[in-house]
Amino acid sequence: MADQSIISALILGLIEGLTEFIPVSSTGHVLLAGHFLGFKSPGNTFAVLIQLGAILAILLVYFQRLVSIALALPSRPKARQFVLSILLAFLPAAVIGAFAHDFIKSVLF
Repeated sequence: MADQSIISALILGLIEGLTEFIPVSSTGHVLLAGHFLGFKSPGNTFAVLIQLGAILAILLVYFQRLVSIALALPSRPKARQFVLSILLAFLPAAVIGAFAHDFIKSVLF
């Protein structure tokens, strides 16, 4: 049983890595694959942690660029425009997520 869990975790990690940088839902693919593999993770802890690893990897790769944008915010209009654009792009997902929280939690999870 433990061997199957390790193999499933490796497969799910591979799926996460392959789908993280293409325009599909890496989380959705990991959850679906986990379901079909029979991989059980209480509260989807594995999916959350594997996403954390992906986010930390992206932050590591782009750390220098993110720091330079943060330092340029007070003096460069282009940096402010970039951050504002990111916030505006994020806003619809945040609003929909806030209003649909109960639906998402009950139906999708």
